[in-house]
Amino acid sequence: MLRKLAKYALSAALGLAAVSAASAQSDETATLKLMSFGGEAQTTAIKNAIARFNKNYPNVKVELTMDPISTGWGDYVTRVLSQFNARNAADVYGTAIETFRTFETRKLFIPLDDYIAQNPGYSDFAPSLFQQSSWEGKTYFIPIGWNNIMINYNRTLFKDAGLDYPKPDWTWDQFRETAKKLTKRDSAGNAVQFGYEVPNQFFFVQPWFFSNGTSILTDDWSHSNMLDPKVAESLQFLKDLIHVDKVSPIPGKDTMDNQFNAGQVAMISRGHWIIENAKRAKLDMDVTFPPQKETGITVIGFGGYAVSRTSEHPELAKALVTELTSFETQKEEGEGGGGVPGRKSAADTEAFLAFPPSAALYYQSLPNTKPVPSPANFQEVEKIFIRNYQAMMADEISIADGVKKTHEELEASFKRLAAKGG
Repeated sequence: MLRKLAKYALSAALGLAAVSAASAQSDETATLKLMSFGGEAQTTAIKNAIARFNKNYPNVKVELTMDPISTGWGDYVTRVLSQFNARNAADVYGTAIETFRTFETRKLFIPLDDYIAQNPGYSDFAPSLFQQSSWEGKTYFIPIGWNNIMINYNRTLFKDAGLDYPKPDWTWDQFRETAKKLTKRDSAGNAVQFGYEVPNQFFFVQPWFFSNGTSILTDDWSHSNMLDPKVAESLQFLKDLIHVDKVSPIPGKDTMDNQFNAGQVAMISRGHWIIENAKRAKLDMDVTFPPQKETGITVIGFGGYAVSRTSEHPELAKALVTELTSFETQKEEGEGGGGVPGRKSAADTEAFLAFPPSAALYYQSLPNTKPVPSPANFQEVEKIFIRNYQAMMADEISIADGVKKTHEELEASFKRLAAKGG
């Protein structure tokens, strides 16, 4: 009970701080444009945040545009840059770490360090989120929901196979044996239930490199690291899951979320965003950390709000960001099936922790996360890697030739970026 009282006291204090900051300009008249991203849960939470904002700023109209990111972050970047080029930029942008460096190098947003220092409520966020939102000593984004890649698994299929649920510190070898036991075949040898889905997306596959003590890019995201033997080792492990153990199909264009919810795939690599659909499917599932080889590190990606340097109302825009990152908004997004809330207090509610059973592991993983590699040329890097990765997984090219080809293409991309001053 004392823990609950302390938690709610904190959220109340944060709310009062936001109201106090807002009321000083409550008679201003203006129009703010907000562009953000997400699905139904995010849209609903943002609209409710705008309604709370308007209680303190009744004369400020907020025009909301939502992008579902259905075609990837590269298209979102193109859309934002087009708006700035046309001098029609929004005042506030919600975006994700995959775009941060692209926008930071172009100086599209204002630094928010003074604003953060004046808002003690932001101490409710994990410090690592702000550290990963900074570039060259300045912070341009206020973190919001985040996702790390976990192993999502069907508990019913584990029980049916007579397997114990995986422990958080399991290894690659233990994972491999588990996936074999979870794969079922018909009389003709065709898989009717896969043990695992080898990932088909850039973000999903990164833990297989991080847990092996490597990455596809150098630590500063300025060059390829594809020639590191550990990169090839990780790729070979995934390829063997497909072609040797036959516990996974070849990664295709579409993910296997529906098959996971239908009980046709026992384990997938995903973030918290799949939880709402799992609830709708009444899936008996849980999460655990990705298996480790050399490290227990997984990948993290998160969103953030930024204020445009072209905004005519930067203080009002900051006040809107205050509400968009409030406890109420974060709580609603997290419980509605969005990402894990950036605020610790919003990730500690009974509703958030109710499902999956090990939901507390999300926040516990934060000390062992690394951000998804997101250089200023992310759009090219993602396309280059995925195209070659899928060819390697399909056995259209050997791992040795594939890593060399990917390395050469990535290095050429970074040279083009350097020539542009990126």
